[in-house]
Amino acid sequence: MILVVLLYSTALLILAVVCSIVIQRQFFRSFATNYVAMAVGVVLALSPLTNQRVATFDSEIFMAAIVAPPLIF
Repeated sequence: MILVVLLYSTALLILAVVCSIVIQRQFFRSFATNYVAMAVGVVLALSPLTNQRVATFDSEIFMAAIVAPPLIF
């Protein structure tokens, strides 16, 4: 069950990134892609359809996998 949730979360994030890039290139050329991606993320976070199906954020895994390696190297 957890594998299905992680796959759904990953697919949803990839789709959100692709959508934010397309939206930025078509409508908001003067804004940075990061701002459009944050806006798409806020819309997804406030959507009740995605709240039940997306895996919860684990800060310890984020710190160990994302933040720590650049500090060491």
